[in-house]
Amino acid sequence: MKGLSIWRATRWVALAATIPALWACTARKLAEPSPEPNKSFVGTFQQTLNRDIDILFMVDNSSSMLPLQAKLKKNFPAFMDVLKSLPLPNVHIAVVSSDLGAGKSTDAPGCNNTGGDQGKFQFAPKDPAICANAQLNAGQHFISNINGMANYSGDISDAFSCIAGLGDSGCGLEHQFGSVLRALGADGNGGAPVENANFLRSGAYLAVILITNEDDCSAPINSDVFNGQTSQYVSDPLGPLVSYRCNFVGHICDGAPPPKSSAGGPYKMCVSNETGPLLHVADVVAGLKGLKTDPSKILVAAITGPPLPYEVTDDYTPTNNDPAGNWPQVKHSCTQADGTYADPSVRIWQWLQAFQTSGVFESICSDSFTPALQGIADAIGKKLGSQCVEGTILDTTDDALWAEGNANSHPDCTVTDHNYNSAGTRIDSTVPPCYTLPANTTTLCWELAAGTAAACNGQHTMTFKNRDPNAATSHIDSSVACSVKVCPPAGTANAPAYCP
Repeated sequence: MKGLSIWRATRWVALAATIPALWACTARKLAEPSPEPNKSFVGTFQQTLNRDIDILFMVDNSSSMLPLQAKLKKNFPAFMDVLKSLPLPNVHIAVVSSDLGAGKSTDAPGCNNTGGDQGKFQFAPKDPAICANAQLNAGQHFISNINGMANYSGDISDAFSCIAGLGDSGCGLEHQFGSVLRALGADGNGGAPVENANFLRSGAYLAVILITNEDDCSAPINSDVFNGQTSQYVSDPLGPLVSYRCNFVGHICDGAPPPKSSAGGPYKMCVSNETGPLLHVADVVAGLKGLKTDPSKILVAAITGPPLPYEVTDDYTPTNNDPAGNWPQVKHSCTQADGTYADPSVRIWQWLQAFQTSGVFESICSDSFTPALQGIADAIGKKLGSQCVEGTILDTTDDALWAEGNANSHPDCTVTDHNYNSAGTRIDSTVPPCYTLPANTTTLCWELAAGTAAACNGQHTMTFKNRDPNAATSHIDSSVACSVKVCPPAGTANAPAYCP
């Protein structure tokens, strides 16, 4: 079909100009043939020279997390079990809390003005029963397993659970973003804490995972936005000093801040207030991306509440004799029968979206965290382990499916290597398909084969022949783009022959 041919040509030009996002499977309308153009699987696969990943967990330790603590401790091993099945990559794993104090405030309940946990890794044993099975070696502040050499005793699942259950005594004005930036030395306030030294590796992937049931409320370390003396009542500029202040100063809903003294909503759209006193999401994203020469090496995830529905009630009982009566509060965006809940994660959602398809959202309102933790670990595994291509793949011939096993049928895919030298300069090169080369070739090429029960079950696996294991590069990624089947509604004129 003429329209389809034009679309394919356009797609290859676009591929040459951009690096596909991690873990992506997207459909892009690049022309207007009839029927709608095919979908394109687009993915970036790490090659064997770099299996290093640094994983930072930010675990909310405020009092609102009390009902979630037992569930977290029970399900933490699920994440490690998936990593172990890859097999285990060369990992650093650290834990940081959400407690970064309350800026200059000395009267925020449960908080202090000395920076809380100051972004320092949490490594002390937390659960005697679990820690009896495994824990970090003396003097170690984060988990490390490099080529099978571990800095902990016992199993990595137990070692992680030993340090990850942070409890619920932290500041209720959670600084999820701020704690991450401080822990990694990316907040512009000097390097990382000395306790966190040697965690980040320049050539490694970085994964940041937030586990929290409230939205981010990070403010600069010298901020006075949490002052409870100058603003105590709903008539005061910032309203009373409760968690809702984070909503009032941190969100814009349907074009305006949520109400300070009344009910409001439900709202159709809420975003971060990027001119307000909290850390701007755009700056948080820039700070993280600045840690890597290649920002696509950063993976972010959150197990939290959905950003919608967003509604404000006025049924919060004042903690002082406010003449105005009840205070506003945001309704939970999800709840569970066991008492667990989460509030709208407007800023966290926006942070995830800024990393496009390398951002993973999972709801914290679930019977079990196992699926969420496994999903995040699986996403890491797709990058470090099995190189799966999803979808029914088209042939290079127009309007035909790839007939696997047929020597005259070839998958419609292109592969581009992205090599990064020691100076951080990217060098791109096209990898040819093996079917275009002699059988005894020593040239690097790619092949596509059916997945197995152990890897890419029901999909296809991209493999590479003749890759030089001694290539003098800091790391290699391969961008893969394949046309895959998509059909218009039944009966559409000029539909591809493979569609009903």
